[in-house]
This record gives sequence, C-alpha cells and structure tokens, in this order.
Amino acid sequence: MPPRKDSRRRSALPGGPGAARESRTQPPRESEALSGGDDASSHALIEQKLRLLPPSPGVYLFKDARGRVIYVGKAKRLPARVRSYFRGGPPATERTEHLVREVRDLETIVTTSETEALILEASLVKSYAPHYNVQLKDDKRFPFLKIDGQDAFPRLVLTRRIVPDGSRYFGPFTHVKELRKLMRTLRRVFPLRTCSDRQMRQKRRPCLDYFIGLCPGPCAGLITPVEHRRTVDDLIAFLEGRGRHLLDQWHARMETAARELRFEESARLRDDIAGLEQLMESQRMADAERPDLDVIGLTVRGGQAVATVFSHREGAVIASRRVTLTHADVAGQAEIMEAVLADHYQQRPAPPLVLVSALPPNPELVEGWLRKSAERRVRLRRPQRGPHLQLLKAAEENAHLFLEERELIERGRRERMAGAVYAVQQALGLAAPPARIEGYDISNLLGGDAVGSQVLFMNGEPRKSGYRHYRIKTIQGADDFAMLGEVLGRRLRRLASGEDEPDLLLIDGGLGQVARVRQVLGEEGYAHLPVVGLAKREEEIHLPGRALPLRLPRSSPALQLLQRVRDEAHRFAVGYHRKLRGRRITRSPLDGVPGLGKARARAVLDAFGGLAELSRASEDEIRAVRGIGPGLARRIVSALEETGLRSGPRPAGGGDEGPGSAT
Repeated sequence: MPPRKDSRRRSALPGGPGAARESRTQPPRESEALSGGDDASSHALIEQKLRLLPPSPGVYLFKDARGRVIYVGKAKRLPARVRSYFRGGPPATERTEHLVREVRDLETIVTTSETEALILEASLVKSYAPHYNVQLKDDKRFPFLKIDGQDAFPRLVLTRRIVPDGSRYFGPFTHVKELRKLMRTLRRVFPLRTCSDRQMRQKRRPCLDYFIGLCPGPCAGLITPVEHRRTVDDLIAFLEGRGRHLLDQWHARMETAARELRFEESARLRDDIAGLEQLMESQRMADAERPDLDVIGLTVRGGQAVATVFSHREGAVIASRRVTLTHADVAGQAEIMEAVLADHYQQRPAPPLVLVSALPPNPELVEGWLRKSAERRVRLRRPQRGPHLQLLKAAEENAHLFLEERELIERGRRERMAGAVYAVQQALGLAAPPARIEGYDISNLLGGDAVGSQVLFMNGEPRKSGYRHYRIKTIQGADDFAMLGEVLGRRLRRLASGEDEPDLLLIDGGLGQVARVRQVLGEEGYAHLPVVGLAKREEEIHLPGRALPLRLPRSSPALQLLQRVRDEAHRFAVGYHRKLRGRRITRSPLDGVPGLGKARARAVLDAFGGLAELSRASEDEIRAVRGIGPGLARRIVSALEETGLRSGPRPAGGGDEGPGSAT
C-alpha cells in the first residue's frame, strides 16, 4: 500500500500558544514513552502517575530504561508505599538507593486484599526474576488447609501440595505462623482429631486433647461419624465464607463473659474472633474442586481500549496481562472483547471458565474455538452478581487505571515534544516553530547500491506516511554530495505537484552537505526553506552562512529532537541499502534471462551440476539440455559473460567430459 499523503499544511502544536491539540495520535509503548527522554522527564512522568494511584492494596512493578522489571513489591495502600520511594528523605539502604536511581517506569495491579497482593507478588517475582527481589526468589509453595473427605473422621491438616484425592483444600495462605495460630483457634471452635490414622487405630482411650476440649475422642468411640461430620460441615461452611452467624454467636459469648467479669475468657474470645474475622475478610478462600478461571475486564474511552486479564489458579491471582487496542471507536464492546479473546488465547489454552465484561457477538463460535485449542470445555460468562462479579469489577478497575496512565503518558509526551519543537525554533532562530521537519541521508558502499532516505517528523513525532526511499539513478561513484543533490532535487520537484512544504530540512552531515542542499534549493526556487546539518561524533549543528557550528548541551530538548530525526533518517537509509545489496548478492545470473523461467533454470543447473560447471559449458552443450533451444542457449551464454562468470566460449566437443563432469 503506498504511503498516505499528508494533506495538511502543518499541524497545530499541542501545548503551544493558541494551538489546538491533535485529536488522533497513536499512543507510544509505555516504556518507549518514558525512556525516550532524560532522567528528569522520566521522573516527572512517574510523579504524574503517582497521583493516579488508588488507595487500595496491590502490587507495583518498577522498570528500568529498557522496560525490564527490576523490582516487584506489594502494598496495603499503594499510594503511601510507592510514593515513599521517590519522596521524603534519602533511601534507607544503599540497595534501595540504587533501585530508585534505575527506575524509569512503574506499573501497578490493584487487588482486593493485602494477602492477595502478596500471593500475586510472589508469582510475578518467579516469572520476572527481578534483580532487586532476592528475598522472594525461592520456589516455596504457599500452604493450604486440607480436610480429608474420604475418611470417616476427617482431620484438619496443613499442606503445601494439592492432589486430586477427593479432599477439600482451602487457601492459599501467606503467613505460616499466623496460619498455625488460626488453626489452634479453629480447633477450639471446631474440635477435630489431629492424630494420624495409624495412631487412632492403635489407641484404646482418649488422649489429652479430648480432656481439654480439642478432640471429640473418635479413637475411643466417644463420637459417631455422623456427629463428627456435622462439625466438619460447620468448619467447611466457615471456610467457604458462610460462617457469619457463628461469629455473631461468639461476639455474644464474649460480651456475656465480659459482663460476668470473666475477663480472661472474654479476651481469648476477642482474639479468636479477630483472627477468624481476618481469615474471612482478607483471605479469599479457594476450593480446589472449583475450576480455574480467567477474568477479563474491559474499559473503553474514545479511540482507546484496554483489557486486563487476571488468571486465577487454585483460588489466587497468579498472573496479569494487559491487551491494548487502538481505533476502538469504530466497534462496540462485544467486537472488542472478541478481538481480545483471539489475541490472548492465540498462544495459550483457556481455563474451563472465562469471565468477561461483554460477551462476543457469537459466543458459541468463540467457545468452540477455545474448546478446540484447550482440548476441554470452555465457558464464557458475564456475571451479574456474587463473587464472580466482584472479580470482574477488580479487573475492570485495573483496566481503567491503566488507560488513565496511558492517557497521562500521551499527554505528557505531546507536551514534551511540543516543547522540543519550540526549543528548536529558539535555538536555530527560525521565524516559526518547525512543526514539519524532514530529515535526509545517503547510504552506499563505494558508490554501489546507493540510496537516499527521507523521513518526516510532525510536531516532534515520526509520521511514517512521509517516509520515502530513493534509488540513486544519475550519479556514478562515491559522491555523497551529488547524490544528496539528486535526492533533494527529486523531492523538491514533487512539491510543485501540491505536497506540503517542510518547515525545516535536516541533513545528516556538515557544512559541505548543507552548502550542496542550499545550492539545489536555490536552483529549484525554494531558497526560502531553512536547512541545517547535524554532524555525528561532536553533534555539531551547521547553519548556512555561519562559519562556526552551533553546539547545544546534550540535555537540550532541541538537540535531542534533531538527533532523533537524524538517526531515523540514517536508519531508514542504511536499512534500504542493505536490502538492495543483499538482493544483489543472492541474485542468480540466470534471473531475468528472457524465456528462462525457474523450472528451466533449475533443469540447466541440474544438468551441469552447478553454476561453475555451467559457466564452462559450450553453447552447443547448453542447447543439448531438454527444453533449451538455440536462442535461449545464446541468451544464457550472454548473461554469464555479462556477469564475468564466463570469459569465453568453450569449443563444442573439445573434450570427453559430459554435462556435470569435473574438468
């Protein structure tokens, strides 16, 4: 597809005096936007993102200038924790000081509790292996509470592995010490046996736990399996979050004990209630028998759409991924969700259940595709109530937050680029800000495969529709000045057809290149166009009529913008030159011979055993190959002589060697 012609004379600079903002601008990758400037601009963007942090628990990821995750942390309240790295006094440790110095970007994931954040933090650390997370680089699994469903007298035990043995598993838990303390509380409220099956079979009388009320004594036949099952069912109901009525009963017992001056019992009940409430409130209980699921929250605003995918496995969020889409204003949420599903599950199988903000237009068709990919049944659901709706709202909140961050980055980038354009105007003394900058460069190897490049920057950002390649046609030998003149002459002749004039021409080179361009501009009637050259190494700016070059500090926004234009023109030219050179090197001398297609060329090469043997064959020997007539044989010989592979014809019948024989 040919590049789209830019019909506007110039764009209004965002952030400039009396200027209007661009309405349709492609957002950059987040790491690219943050790492494109100096440290001050990166930290300024981080400060802006800090103001968007919600007062919720979650996980934060710090990234370096290359976009790599270098630290993963969790927080009970994200704003206070994340801001503490960048504000206030000096870092507490030298390690933290090095960390803050490397941070160029941050990302946050909001969770529903600190416990969930801790589990997600550990999962992300194992995935990214960040440099500054030494304390979490082990492979230890989080513990679960297990209730053996197959035994007549089930036990409540702690385990770190889930196996499909018919038992009920609840968790995961993050603090083993606190979990063991809670287990003691659960044993007082729900007395169950703790001894192993072997120990219970060997016992004939109850142990001490029975006499202090921690065991119902199944070993001595003091409780029936049915009575024991009632206690187990109450415990399961509590761990599933259906034990609020039990907490109300314990609150009443605590108040009664306090009124009767039984303060020790009241204090013990108070501690038990606090621990159990924490267990119910902060820990999302998981049932190992419940299928794994993904939650896809979608938010759309203007032409941008962001979907956050949370992967829930064994009751915990173990992974998070974001999918971004542009031009979302041309489709509804159903079509956008279909695109997100296709993108996310292209390389990974879907879990049995996928919760979505909007069902795709043909959910049965999408479910069939997911089922075929995952080799199991996959259901798409849009929850309306209950725990699944809460999970979906959490994913949508993260997507909304990320979209706000992207909009902030985009706004800051436009303002930064606008400032750079005005800085170029001031540094070069131009009459108007150069909203349209064109950069040019030449690439060749000793004059061979010579090409020129033209790149376009609008309002400080690359505009690919204005990129052009030029193959040098009229210049022989390594004359970069003349080649540059040819490229500019061809470009200026197109201006006469109605294309927009550039506000500034930037040449990769010094005074010689600038003088040549000025000469061409005068000959073509465009002497009014400003032109500058930017030389490598010293990064000196050469202006027409100025003997000494202009040198700007490396931190100058004007210099940085000119460097981006110059480097992009150089990259574009070198890439095209390498492409042409590689095509020439790999091209066969038989390519382009009239009447010789690929099949006949292959037959000729096979008959002689290769190109070297073919170049030594006579015209009569080539004509002897099936399908090769006298005229075609003569054209093959001429093509070989033109490329220098054949110095002269070998006489027909000059030896005993046949086609393909060694000479």
